[in-house]
Amino acid sequence: MSYCKKARKIFYHVLEGSRYLFADERDKKSFLDLLFDIEKEEEWLIYAFCVTDNCAYFVIEADSAGSVRRGAQQAVNEFLAVYRTDPRRPKSREATLKSDVPKELSSLGEIAECCRKIHRLPLEKGYVSRLDDYWWSSYITYAGEYAWNLVDCRTLSLCFSADPETARRRLVKFHQKS
Repeated sequence: MSYCKKARKIFYHVLEGSRYLFADERDKKSFLDLLFDIEKEEEWLIYAFCVTDNCAYFVIEADSAGSVRRGAQQAVNEFLAVYRTDPRRPKSREATLKSDVPKELSSLGEIAECCRKIHRLPLEKGYVSRLDDYWWSSYITYAGEYAWNLVDCRTLSLCFSADPETARRRLVKFHQKS
C-alpha cells in the first residue's frame, strides 16, 4: 500500500456579521478561541486573520473548501448560540453571522496580497493609525509584537526571505505600502 499525501489548498474566507457583532473585545476573543479550536479539529493552518466589529477575515490552508465551510459554519453556530444567550445583549437586536464561499488562492503572490489586504483592514477602516496597534489581527504575530500561537507564519515569511529576521523586516515593509 502506498502513501499519498493529499494536496492542500489555500483559501480566503470572510464571515460577515450584523453591525457591531464583534464590537466588544471579549466577543472577538471568544470567536477566535472557537475558531482556533476548530482549526485543530479540521487540521487547518491559519496564515492570516483579522476580526473587525462586524466581520472576520481569514487566509486558511485546508484540504478543501468543504472543510473551510464546515469549520466556519460550526464557529458561527457556536458563537451565535453563546452570543444570543448572553444577558449583556439587548434582546431587541438579532445577531447574524454568515459565511461566504471560500475563494481559492492560486499563487504565493496572491496569498501575500490577500494577507496584506486582511492585515491593513484596521488601518483602512480607521480603527488604528498604526497596524501593530490592532490586537485582533495576525499582523502583530508577523511583526513580532505578539504571538498568536495558532497562526502559521512560515509560508508567508518564506515569500520574503529564508532568514526569519530579514523576512520579518521585509514583510513589515510590504504591509506599509497601500
